[in-house]
Amino acid sequence: IFSVSRNLFHILTIGSSKPEHELYGFHRGYFVSPHHVAKNIADFVAYFFSCDVCRTNFLKMYDNCGHGHCERLKSEITMGPTDGSDPARMELALWLWEVHNSVNVRLMTEAAQRQNRVVTNEEIIASLFPTKKQCPDCWLNENGTKWDNATVFHFLDEWYWPNDEPADRQFKSVIAGTAELEEGKRMASTSTLRPVRSQSEHGKSSTFAPSLGIGFTTLFCLIAFVLLVVAAAQKKRSERRKKFVDSRFVKKKQGCLK
Repeated sequence: IFSVSRNLFHILTIGSSKPEHELYGFHRGYFVSPHHVAKNIADFVAYFFSCDVCRTNFLKMYDNCGHGHCERLKSEITMGPTDGSDPARMELALWLWEVHNSVNVRLMTEAAQRQNRVVTNEEIIASLFPTKKQCPDCWLNENGTKWDNATVFHFLDEWYWPNDEPADRQFKSVIAGTAELEEGKRMASTSTLRPVRSQSEHGKSSTFAPSLGIGFTTLFCLIAFVLLVVAAAQKKRSERRKKFVDSRFVKKKQGCLK
């Protein structure tokens, strides 16, 4: 569940960094800022993570402004350039990436400690994401202590948010202010399935179904529901195991007293 949640969190940070998604939500009454997304991630961890150690470590990091999120992540919508060159739009994704790597290093260190040894530098480097093979330009030195943040962000964007997503065209039409969006609304309200013509990034006409815009919301809700069910099942199983162990302990203790 941790691995699935981690990927979902990365998808959220990349998706919310796109100006067309930000404005799409704003036009519909949703206020989405880097701070709000990070807070929702922390709330998800607090309520749905079944791993006590994972939950405690993450919330302790977040409550203590870990990796500088209190200063880096703004509570207002970014109004900078919309071409992806605004550093402020990268901060949320980069912050979660730093958290991701710090967890990897901590787990690698703890694994070495359980073997009564000191973690090696090679092991620490191997735990970092992306690896130098995956993104050579991301690394600015050999030991992974310096990174090219802009290159890392673009790597994360390509890794977690595939290009040419059909729904992106509808989001981008909000910024462009095209009439096709209103046509899409009208068709969606009448429950028609006819394709809507829209303008792509290169000015060419493209076709997509209005219902695709809803697909991402449905997908995220489905993933969240599955994670909730898995977390509840694990918690219930943990409680049953604890009761079983406690009952055995009580019986042994009573036997000793006799």
